[in-house]
Parts: sequence; C-alpha cells; structure tokens
Amino acid sequence: MKTHRISRITGALVLALGLSTTAMANLTTSAIKGQIEGPSGNPAVGATVTITHVPSGTTKTATVNAAGIFVAKGLRVGGPYKVIVDSNIFEDTIVNDVYLTLGETYPLSVALHRESELETIVITGQSISAQAMSAGPSAHFNADDLRNAPSINRDLIDIVRIDPRVYIDESRSGAIQCGGSSPRFNSLTVDGVRMNDSFGLNSNGYPTTRIPFSFDSIEQVSVELAPFDVKYGGFTACNINAVTKSGTN
Repeated sequence: MKTHRISRITGALVLALGLSTTAMANLTTSAIKGQIEGPSGNPAVGATVTITHVPSGTTKTATVNAAGIFVAKGLRVGGPYKVIVDSNIFEDTIVNDVYLTLGETYPLSVALHRESELETIVITGQSISAQAMSAGPSAHFNADDLRNAPSINRDLIDIVRIDPRVYIDESRSGAIQCGGSSPRFNSLTVDGVRMNDSFGLNSNGYPTTRIPFSFDSIEQVSVELAPFDVKYGGFTACNINAVTKSGTN
C-alpha cells in the first residue's frame, strides 16, 4: 500500500516539474502565419507553402487549411527566406526577402491568380515596423542593428539602451534597469538558457562582471517588458532574450 502511494506522489512531482519547465522556456525561434486566397477571395485550400532559409538551404512546408490559413513555427531568426506557394489550381507565387524577428510571427498575405492570367508572380516582402502579433511591449534588434550600433564595450547594454524604457546605470557597472526596476528582477537568456545572477554577487545583473558571452556571436536580441505569453516567466522587470548566429552550408 505504501509503495503505491509513493509511486503516485513521485509521478505527480515529475509531472509538475515537467509542466513548470515548459512554462519557463523562452522562445529562440520565429514563425510565419499567412492567408492564402484565390482570385475571388476564396481560400486556396490545399495549396502547399514551402519556406526556404536561403543561407542554409533548409526548408519547411505547410498546407493551407479550409480557412485559407497556414502556420509555420520553429523557424530560425533572420533570413532571408524564400516562400513558394504551390497550387494545383492557381498560378504559383514566390515571396522573396522575408526576414524573421526573434519571438515574432511574420504576417504574410498572398492573393493567387488564375493560371491563364500570369506566368510568374514575384512578391518582395519587407519587414513590418509595427509589432503585429506581438506578445506584449517589446523591442527587437536584428543582426544589422547589432553590427551598425556604436558599441565601445562590446556589450548588450550598448544595444538595449536604444529602447527608451531601458536605463543603463553606469555607476553600477552598467546595470540594466527596465521600467525603473532593479536589474536583479531581469532575466537574461541565450538560446533559451538562463544566465542570471542567481546569488546576487554582481550589481549589473550578469552572472559575471562582464557580459558572459561574445557580443559578435549574437544574431538577434529582444527586450520584453510585459509578455503575456505563458512561455515566459521568472522575472518581473524585463526579459532580455538573445539567440546566437547559425552557420551555413
């Protein structure tokens, strides 16, 4: 009887730990959500969407559902991406120069034409300045921002200070204060791995006296002050989420 009781308690603890770990995970990828319609505005049901990361050649496919919508998740940040919409009824469409932002869903809307109207349709996409489909107030910095922003110390503080909601306290070794909160209430993650000052040894909020990773290894950085997505947690000031660069083929 005692053995069965211990087994139930152990199983409940394992389940609880698993759920809490999932809820605390941070996003390290991007996504694309699109609306594919035919010439009359009808959903292009069954059309195949092929998403290709041009630098590496990796691809991901999705199928348009009955509502004319497709969703592709788990895509690496940056780009450029090439999106090909293949339909057995309408003319194929190519969307070039799609760049994805960390933790954001890129909105894509494509209207297909009848095969007799056009032979090839090429659409050039551009980044959306408004934070559509965002999980809350945030700032995003891509590879160009990191490369072109003046950075004397080669530190994240040189880029996140662009956000007017972030204050850098130089008297405390460059402590990052988000919305006036203490840097000890921040969370720093790199590729989803937390790098916080768990013991409160440094005033800057880092686990080390300097930035704990190479500034040149970062692809994108996001500063999220109040995300309402359940994937975020463990902070009350802001979440500084960084992803590292990936190689090519």
